[in-house]
Amino acid sequence: MRTSIDLDQLRALATPLVIYVGHELPGAAGLPTRRELTRLLLDALPEQTSAQRRRELAELSSRGDLGDAFTEFERDLTRARFCMVVERALCDDGFEPPALARVLAGLGPRVKGIVTPNLDRLLERAFASRLVTHVRPSMGLVQRANWLLKTHGTLPDRSTWVFTREQHAQVAWRDPIHAKVLSSLFIATPMLFVATTLDDPIFSAIVDQTRGLSEGAPPRHWALLRTAALSSAGRSKLDEAGISAITCDSDDEILRVLASLAPDPSAVPSLPARTDGRRPTDRLVRILFVSANPQDLDSLAVDREQRVIQAAIARASRRDEIVLETRAAASFADLSRALLEQQYDVVHIAGHGEGLGIILDDGGRKLVPPAQLAALFNEYAHPRGRLRCVVLNSCFSSAAGRVPTAVPVLVTMHGPLDDRAALAFSEGFYDAIGAGHDFAAAFREADRRARTSTPGGLFDAVLFEHEGTS
Repeated sequence: MRTSIDLDQLRALATPLVIYVGHELPGAAGLPTRRELTRLLLDALPEQTSAQRRRELAELSSRGDLGDAFTEFERDLTRARFCMVVERALCDDGFEPPALARVLAGLGPRVKGIVTPNLDRLLERAFASRLVTHVRPSMGLVQRANWLLKTHGTLPDRSTWVFTREQHAQVAWRDPIHAKVLSSLFIATPMLFVATTLDDPIFSAIVDQTRGLSEGAPPRHWALLRTAALSSAGRSKLDEAGISAITCDSDDEILRVLASLAPDPSAVPSLPARTDGRRPTDRLVRILFVSANPQDLDSLAVDREQRVIQAAIARASRRDEIVLETRAAASFADLSRALLEQQYDVVHIAGHGEGLGIILDDGGRKLVPPAQLAALFNEYAHPRGRLRCVVLNSCFSSAAGRVPTAVPVLVTMHGPLDDRAALAFSEGFYDAIGAGHDFAAAFREADRRARTSTPGGLFDAVLFEHEGTS
């Protein structure tokens, strides 16, 4: 196992630790991060929301500080609808606490308390209610042990949530005890930061606060971080705050370092075997819907197709096991960036196509050849990655099937495609996915729906499967 002076000092520490658990914990369980939550809120906007407004909100959501984005989403959705989307997205019923939460629970007396911005109840469940949960702390908390401080609220109590600008201001100015308690913890207690990254605005703000409190003699803290995510500038920033970075090459190594802190190794649950980091780690079906309708081409009903898919998922019996994310007016770079940021089981592209490729939106029509698409999807194809199905719901997209690809299932359209058939196909496909059917069965259902919707119309779908695909 990796060792270093910083890690040796952490292991030798006799004082119980306060552990900060960041935004990556819910993601490890299959729940959305706060940035992923903004995409779900985008999908929940009323149908009458203009394309311009959707673009404005998408731009806000891409920035570092999400407070402005959440403020605007709450305004457009109404408070009640905003809260309903958040509760449904972050409800962890039926989700197993991830290995990180279980390892932390096995550290026993090494843990004095835990600080987290996460609203879910994964930590409470992992610790089997051994921790007393606080959302409005008192100064006496610093002296006690076995507590869980949820700085941004807890899901069962909407009044405690901290998402919007007003809620952040309330915590910062109207209820300053939060800042006083955190300051006292940073000064008086050694802390270990896990499940976070320096580009997370919440953790970044904590680092800045800790650096401001150090006054040239910073307290002693540590952070377990992935090697690839830590730059020289980031390490310097942590050093100035008195936070020693202990880097690991994988999440698996981070778990093993954490487990090595336990005074009683038998109390730590069995760690998962080493796996390829791109393999699925949850039971969700993640779908990426990408649409393009450049202004210099005839208009297509891609917005309606998105709504049809959303409705199919919303009424599905397994809707809680499906996550839909969208990219509208997408360029090739948007598609590529989405695949870099998240793993998906299904990529669905809706828009124009022609014999030489599909057309995306780069401020106008941008032809993407089949070979270029195949090369992109091959990077993320199962079993090395998670991607198991690509749906190209556009005219003449069957040309993509002639280019070898590692994706197990590829759905394309041969020749021109009627808008009504495209909509009916998508509805049938995701009705079947929502009922738990495999991709081949979903294709057959979608094919029947499309042919029924346009008898004798322009529709000819083609399914490509690798041998041995289940």
